[in-house]
Amino acid sequence: MKLEENPSSSLPKPEPDALARQWNQRLSTARKHWDTLHKRMRHNRKLVSGFNWSKEPDKEDFYTLRTNLIFATVAATLPNIYARNPEISVSPLHANVDRSLFCKTLETVLNRSLADAKLKKRAKSAVLAAMVTYYGALKVTYQRDMHQDSLIMDRMNDAQSALAHLEHLMQRTQRPEEAAQHEAHHAELKQTLQALQEQVDVVSAEGIVIDKVLSENVLIDPAVCEFHDYESADWMAQLVPMKRAQAESVFKVDLRGAKPYKEANGQATEHSSRFAMPDAPASEDEQICLIEIWDKQSKRVYTLADGCDFFVREPYSPSRVGCRWYPFFLLPFAVLDGQFTAPCLVDLTEKLQREYNDTREKFVQHRDMNKPHWVASSDISEKSIERHIQTAIGEIVLLDTDGRPVNQVITPGQGIPIQPADYDTGPIRADWEQVTGLQDAARSTIVTPKTATESNIMQQALSGRIGEFRDKVEDWLQEMSIYTAQILLQELTPEQVQRYMGPPKEQMTPDGQVIEISSFDWPQMSREQVFDMVEVTIRAGTTGAPDKLQNQEGWAKALPIVQQMIMQMIQLSAQGVDIEPIKALLRETMTRFDERIDIEQFIPRPPQPAPMGMQGAPSDMPPEMSEHSLPGGPAGLPPSESPVSTFNGV
Repeated sequence: MKLEENPSSSLPKPEPDALARQWNQRLSTARKHWDTLHKRMRHNRKLVSGFNWSKEPDKEDFYTLRTNLIFATVAATLPNIYARNPEISVSPLHANVDRSLFCKTLETVLNRSLADAKLKKRAKSAVLAAMVTYYGALKVTYQRDMHQDSLIMDRMNDAQSALAHLEHLMQRTQRPEEAAQHEAHHAELKQTLQALQEQVDVVSAEGIVIDKVLSENVLIDPAVCEFHDYESADWMAQLVPMKRAQAESVFKVDLRGAKPYKEANGQATEHSSRFAMPDAPASEDEQICLIEIWDKQSKRVYTLADGCDFFVREPYSPSRVGCRWYPFFLLPFAVLDGQFTAPCLVDLTEKLQREYNDTREKFVQHRDMNKPHWVASSDISEKSIERHIQTAIGEIVLLDTDGRPVNQVITPGQGIPIQPADYDTGPIRADWEQVTGLQDAARSTIVTPKTATESNIMQQALSGRIGEFRDKVEDWLQEMSIYTAQILLQELTPEQVQRYMGPPKEQMTPDGQVIEISSFDWPQMSREQVFDMVEVTIRAGTTGAPDKLQNQEGWAKALPIVQQMIMQMIQLSAQGVDIEPIKALLRETMTRFDERIDIEQFIPRPPQPAPMGMQGAPSDMPPEMSEHSLPGGPAGLPPSESPVSTFNGV
């Protein structure tokens, strides 16, 4: 990438690049292809929010909806889908090799890494996006250095952002055209330096980072037809809004020719393009759009600034990725054969909400028309009518009726009759339950009393509807967990793993020697071996809000059966009888009660025989010691392949 000096800026400007122009054309075609879908996404988001930002905040029409049923449904559905982080389980693929300690190590490291990356917060946001904007998107990366991973939005440490701001201030203070602001920049630079000197956090942070990406900020190759084919797309791109000054400080190139990223009140305008040619001099505080392109064909990552015909940094190949090329994980609300998108929750309920609010609004208007009033004869003078209007409580009003009865001169006015059937929202609620599966009780309201049988049937229907979406979420989380595990196995060193697992344990041998037993197993293997040695799974049903009453009832029924079968296994094992059929029966029984339960933790282990050369050792020696504290390593592995021999020095 050749650079040329720009006389109006201290930063160089790269020369035009033919490949960059080609990618700009591809991106332009993709934007046109997805433009209608992206406009619909912004419409759905605006509809669910209910705000009209063009109105004054203190006006009645600032919030447009009398009853926001869609938002209430989303809020009631979300806890049933994702209320807690999933229970991630790691098991070996090959049963003939004992990898229990390694599986435990990877499981602990994986759960801790995802929790540190705020998986729950990001995943709930993606689930919400799937219900509103067809699909949610997360990006999983491993952060090493801010300059290398410059397009990671959720930084692990604020000190890295402070360092980038410091470099930006140093550049600005050296620009001669900004001499008038030199003193202010110098003062800000001094304060930033002082803050960094007082920084108690670690400046260099490293680990898994999960970014929530707006659905419309993910561009996919238009050749993709069905949703799940996005993993096989030729390329995917991410749009990253960033201040121009920040982008220049990171990439060290002049970006004043980039198009401004146009926003209105925190979101793009509904009927206008998010990108427009600048009609005013570029400002350092304006936002531009950086585009990170992941090309699966060439296995390269390109970085462009929208409006520029050059790469802002040299294309590169990620050093370590998982089995899948793309770090983007998309979660659909629903899928449809032959279509990339299927109707989301907003599409299914928008007209019903409009009909419901229209019915309620007309009822309120009808009710307001029926104000108490009087009807008087035209023969009565206005003065008498005025006196009657101003009558106080208990006051006697004299009315000249020319000898006619008062009830023939003035009488209460008749209101317009209200027909309850005209304003009945029952059919609308019934349709709402049909399309959402969310009954009245789930929305904390009971409009129509239901029998226990009806309620049970509707609850099963809700569980089936919610269970289908939860199954998609768990598959999505499992793909993300497998990718994260593959990255961690390649990136983490034994020293980093020890921070998760703790220091080695000390154990005394029968001859009085003290040895250290490693608390973890982290073998150094090739990429192919890493991907094929373990299986990462999500325990089903572990993301939704727990039903404590149902869990307690299920466990009360299962506990006597488990206790009886465990006692039977202990007795048969003492008699030397094969207990594998009892194990299989117990495993199948517990699966019928709750498939999330790991039955292995309930099955007692037989006492370990004393290893050769250590006669007299206690029979209850921990498995870790019998496997890893002796030369030769675990059963089935030669000494050279002992997974912890390089860690404990034995």
